[in-house]
Amino acid sequence: MAILVTGAGGLVGKAAVAALAEQGIEHVRAVLRDPAASGDLRRHGAKVAVMDATDPDGMEAALTGVFTAVSLTGSLWAEPGAGAGPLQRSSAAVLEPARVLVAAARRVGVRRLVVLSPARPGGSARNPWLRAKAEVEELVAGSGLEYAVLRCTHVVGPGSRLAERLRGPGPVPVPGSGGQRVAPVWVGDVARAIAIADDHPGPLHVTWALAGPGSTTFDGFVDALNQATVAKLHLDGDPDAVRRAGFSPVQAEVLAADSLPDPGVPPAPGVTPLPLPEAVARSRHA
Repeated sequence: MAILVTGAGGLVGKAAVAALAEQGIEHVRAVLRDPAASGDLRRHGAKVAVMDATDPDGMEAALTGVFTAVSLTGSLWAEPGAGAGPLQRSSAAVLEPARVLVAAARRVGVRRLVVLSPARPGGSARNPWLRAKAEVEELVAGSGLEYAVLRCTHVVGPGSRLAERLRGPGPVPVPGSGGQRVAPVWVGDVARAIAIADDHPGPLHVTWALAGPGSTTFDGFVDALNQATVAKLHLDGDPDAVRRAGFSPVQAEVLAADSLPDPGVPPAPGVTPLPLPEAVARSRHA
């Protein structure tokens, strides 16, 4: 049977399609909004559908005959639509594609769902993106389908929008104090976990953690990305500076907090996390 990946034009989506192709899956379907990203996906043998992931009829057609549906929409870096306040825009960009996907998957008999979530989603958090991600986890767990929730720290890989924002020359704008702890994960490790979840032989109802093998401060993360110590401009408590640096309040709040795996959540099996220096080097030479 086939596997479908929504949000396939993004950082994780491209890596996931490549990993699934390497696993020998013959029928990989990729859903994305930007046709410019379709060439790389087709080179891996994926059948590409350029469409809106909130289109119920389109998603139902795309999901027919699919065993596993992988939802990679609702990124922190997605551009929310206009016409509503920040809370409504951030929530809708995360929740609506997930609701459409789950409903369509149930109608056509999809067996398994795989979704990406932040390391610590917060159902009671003030941040609308974190709250919406927590709601997606609840939606998937209550769908009646098999599922794997992959809780991810900051992802490093070629084309990372976060990495692009944090590269020098300095001063590099840093949300928060710079002392927040992070454990960035290589995009290939995330893709590997997606492939493992799809290939799991038995019933699957799990939440797995994905993180790098060690933690550092956010300032250390910035230096690692630049492969040198660079000057930094800390944006802690300054909404005007956040705006001038090009971060939304939602993005800045997420980045200013720790991003470490929950010790109560088991790591993804079969994944040996790549150290940050090697992840950065691979990103630069990809």
